[in-house]
Amino acid sequence: MKIGNPFRLTQREYEATINALNIFFGAIIGVSLGNITEIPMDDYVILLIIISALVSSILLVTYTHRRIWNSVMLTGVLLAAWYAESDSSGGIIDFPERVLPTLTVWGVLAVITEFSDRADDPRSGQS
Repeated sequence: MKIGNPFRLTQREYEATINALNIFFGAIIGVSLGNITEIPMDDYVILLIIISALVSSILLVTYTHRRIWNSVMLTGVLLAAWYAESDSSGGIIDFPERVLPTLTVWGVLAVITEFSDRADDPRSGQS
């Protein structure tokens, strides 16, 4: 039995990791948004637009062939979101307390997974 390099992901392991990240962090974002109370509708719509742009940027890193470009774009979108919420800049929008850290960790883990070393799947030849 050959174990191989445990730090190299097969295609199936890669797909499982990305799916797990998306399900887990999507649920956390959903819970965070579900806990919002007493927010004006205009602010809520802006919040949804920004969060959907961030989530789309994270998904683009893992679902397209332009990994480097989409990683740079994700970094820019995350930095813009942190700046928009920053108290020193006047705070364009007030994100729920844990949304930006959650999106940032999700994005970082997605980029790490996307750029991780890949191995051939030993089961790919089996039916």
